[in-house]
Amino acid sequence: MGDKEAWCAAPAGAAAGGGDRGSRPGPVAAPGADPPACRAEAEGFVFHTRARFGFAAPAGSSDDPRVRWITQYLPGEVARELFAARNAGAGEQQQLVILARALGHAFFRDGERRGHGLHIAFTDVEFAVFSIG
Repeated sequence: MGDKEAWCAAPAGAAAGGGDRGSRPGPVAAPGADPPACRAEAEGFVFHTRARFGFAAPAGSSDDPRVRWITQYLPGEVARELFAARNAGAGEQQQLVILARALGHAFFRDGERRGHGLHIAFTDVEFAVFSIG
């Protein structure tokens, strides 16, 4: 199945919700699906990293790329984009571009209220941890 969304969707005729989730609705993973990946796509995830991160800004600016500890919630759309890139054979650098864009939007651009058109630098990743739920 090439379409990740269909891959995580419930099979035709399946109930919409897990047995141990109580009344909380949620996606049912199709046979062979990766439930944590499906959950990340549905609910988003938290990304923890220590990396060189910032705008390509003049040295000394508060937005100048420097090593930062970042813990940031990213929406399910980012998870879908990352999984689609990985499944299409994207390398680490291409996936870092996706994360840089998402982190820049959430962390610096404040939902597009500032920092328009500036290039995000995300390099020298020391560690990256993804958590769901």
